[in-house]
Amino acid sequence: MNGAVLLGVMSLVCVGDIAIALFLAAKANRARDTLDSAPGSSTFDPVGARRTSRLLFIVTPLLWLFFVALCFGLFGPVGGITPISF
Repeated sequence: MNGAVLLGVMSLVCVGDIAIALFLAAKANRARDTLDSAPGSSTFDPVGARRTSRLLFIVTPLLWLFFVALCFGLFGPVGGITPISF
């Protein structure tokens, strides 16, 4: 596989992960506002959503940097990936 294609696909995956993290953080904030005003029978866990969004915000850039290093050949020849070269 070409390293540029792999990096492009992983960049799109990381953008999707950040979008999911933003969605979960916003939903957790909305749930906190509605929990203060009236009791409800919701199965949504705002604490878990906030924890998951924080984890995604930390892990996603690290995963992207790992794939950048992999695609540019910093780990040496990895089976099946043609490194990006200038």
